[in-house]
Amino acid sequence: MKALLLKTSVWLVLLFSVMGLWHVSNAAEQHTPMKAHAVTTIDKAITDKQQVTPTKEAAHHYGEEAATNVSASAQGTADDTNNKVTSNAPSTAASTTVNETRDVDTQQASTQKPTRTATFKLSNAETASLSPRMFATNAPQTTTHKILHTNDIHGRLAEEKGRVIGMAKLKTVKEQEKPDLMLDAGDAFQGLPLSNQSKGEEMAKAMNAVGYDAMAVGNHKFDFGYDQLKKLEGMLDFPMLSTNVYKDGKRAFKPSTIVTKNGIRYGIIGVTTPETKTKTRPEGIKGVEFRDPLQSVTAEMMRIYKDVDTFVVISHLGIDPSTQETWRGDYLVKQLSQNPQLKKRITVIDGHSHTVLQNGQIYNNDALAQTGTALANIGKITFNYRNGAVSNIKPSLINVKDVENVTPNKALAEQINQADQTFRAQTAEVIIPNNTIDFKGERDDVRTRETNLGNAIADAMEAYGVKNFSKKTDFAVTNGGGIRASIAKGKVTRYDLISVLPFGNTIAQIDVKGSDVWTAFEHSLGAPTTQKDGKTVLTANGGLLHISDSIRVYYDMNKPSGKRINAIQILNKEIGKFENIDLKRVYHVTMNDFTASGGDGYSMFGGPREEGISLDQVLASYLKTANLAKYDTTEPQRMLLGKPAVSEQPAKGQQGSKGSESGKDTQPIDKDKVMNPAKQPASGKVVLLPAHRGTVSSGREGSDRALEGNAVSSKSGKQLASMSAPKDSAHEKQLPKTGTNQSSNPATMFVLVAGIGLIATVRRRKAS
Repeated sequence: MKALLLKTSVWLVLLFSVMGLWHVSNAAEQHTPMKAHAVTTIDKAITDKQQVTPTKEAAHHYGEEAATNVSASAQGTADDTNNKVTSNAPSTAASTTVNETRDVDTQQASTQKPTRTATFKLSNAETASLSPRMFATNAPQTTTHKILHTNDIHGRLAEEKGRVIGMAKLKTVKEQEKPDLMLDAGDAFQGLPLSNQSKGEEMAKAMNAVGYDAMAVGNHKFDFGYDQLKKLEGMLDFPMLSTNVYKDGKRAFKPSTIVTKNGIRYGIIGVTTPETKTKTRPEGIKGVEFRDPLQSVTAEMMRIYKDVDTFVVISHLGIDPSTQETWRGDYLVKQLSQNPQLKKRITVIDGHSHTVLQNGQIYNNDALAQTGTALANIGKITFNYRNGAVSNIKPSLINVKDVENVTPNKALAEQINQADQTFRAQTAEVIIPNNTIDFKGERDDVRTRETNLGNAIADAMEAYGVKNFSKKTDFAVTNGGGIRASIAKGKVTRYDLISVLPFGNTIAQIDVKGSDVWTAFEHSLGAPTTQKDGKTVLTANGGLLHISDSIRVYYDMNKPSGKRINAIQILNKEIGKFENIDLKRVYHVTMNDFTASGGDGYSMFGGPREEGISLDQVLASYLKTANLAKYDTTEPQRMLLGKPAVSEQPAKGQQGSKGSESGKDTQPIDKDKVMNPAKQPASGKVVLLPAHRGTVSSGREGSDRALEGNAVSSKSGKQLASMSAPKDSAHEKQLPKTGTNQSSNPATMFVLVAGIGLIATVRRRKAS
């Protein structure tokens, strides 16, 4: 009988256990549609923009903080519903997420700033108890903002009709446009005589009057010396920024500034081209170091990341093909746009290359902008802002023709006019009463090909050197980047010549070995080439050397950079004949002090030098007495394609001119034959032409490119790698279990008690 009772008890326990497990499973299945119904109900309320408020019971159950989070989450979702097509209701029962993403660059795209949200499990009863007042908040509004910017003003204080807007009109445009920011990307102080004679101080006063918010440090800011640059920095009412310039191992300028305008926190970062070390006077940058632009900018972005809504980089880098790629503005914005750690929108306002980007360039929804030079354009960038996020960035330009009818700011115009009149009076000396030659000195001419103005300047330098230096000059060279204006027909004054040669350079002479002369001209003609009208032409290069009448350079543009020189011939002034260069001989070469110090990358130059007066004085003295008729041509006379008519050019590394060991074997070349283009061999299809002036470039690049990860290396990269997105973005915040799901607890407890009872019964049976 006892055995029968024991067996019966065991079967009853097993039966109740099975019933308990079935009850738990059934309860879970019933809870799932209830949970989905709760979420769907909330989603519908959000979509319909209903106002819902929890009952006292719900508020008591979830707490005030949870109710607030639900309201914020619902409002954010409602806002997104108005701007984006959504297909699925939330499927995660309980989660807290932080998610920042780049929005698609369209006007219809949502620009809502990602917010911290919480989604809770609610039963049918709890969903029904929510009041519409729970979601009552104001929807974030989309606002439109703008930035105005300039770059490479180069001392253009005064207006020039149809050419230069001028600082007084710029101030009026700013007052009319009412931008959030007014920024400059560098090289404003140096350029025209009016600004140069005050070493940039007149321009600093004008920029204060316009009301800039920040400016970048450009390479020509060092032209007046480091001490003068720091003085100018102290005069400004706004910061001068550069994150990659160091002096004696310490950062020389403020790297960034945060400006809050109209509710937006702008992180403004400056960066300077490392080319400065070869594109300004060497004595002005002693002890100055220029570090990697990308690494420097990225590190500064991460440092201030949490404190800003969007980034604006004012970069003096440029996009010249001749510039090292990793030092270019387009490379910078590409890499920043592909960095997954930098999710906030980025605008790069660039300078240095004097490039006109009519509508900017777009890289993965980040923008690159540049205005050209000489204040012929004002940059304008518009964008949308909504709930902490920037979208729809659109660069454009305000051209000098667009502001023809704009009235200049009266006070600033009077200030500039007074300074201009004073300086013009000081430089009113007439050099040429009636000039009949149109001397070409525009940027895209003097940096790409031989010009008559470059020839005249080099001839003036050679003439001075022959008379005034201790060793008579063999030939002279001058860099195209040092020529900043043309000389028009009519009366020419000293003011005009200072406009052509505004840097205040002095004339200098150094001794250069023949082999180094050869290397120098390979460097001069080593810029990348491009195709124009079916012909190969040089891209702009400030280091292009213009040469005097005592030297001829023959080259082939179809050859690779560094191997383009076919022959170099130098005039033997004793016999009046051109001879092939002697690579072992030392030549006395006249140039400006900038080039003589290794500027523009001429590392083969340098060493002891003899110096003279300023270049504008040298040119003025020459033009007063020279026969200018020989400059009445636009055809190349000295830098010639192909090979000389009678080539005795020795192989590189050998000697071949009078005075060398093999000089007796070298035949003189008739100067008349060399100078007469009609007697030259056909040069083929390749000609050296200037790049198109005022080239307009625009484009959208990389909009569908996959993110490639962080391009920053070394210490900066390691630092950034540790600064990843929050790791708890997928973690769930569990709330107390409620509703039907609680009914499974008694059944579970019954199974547990029954099992314990069964074990106890068996043990007692064995004991008995």
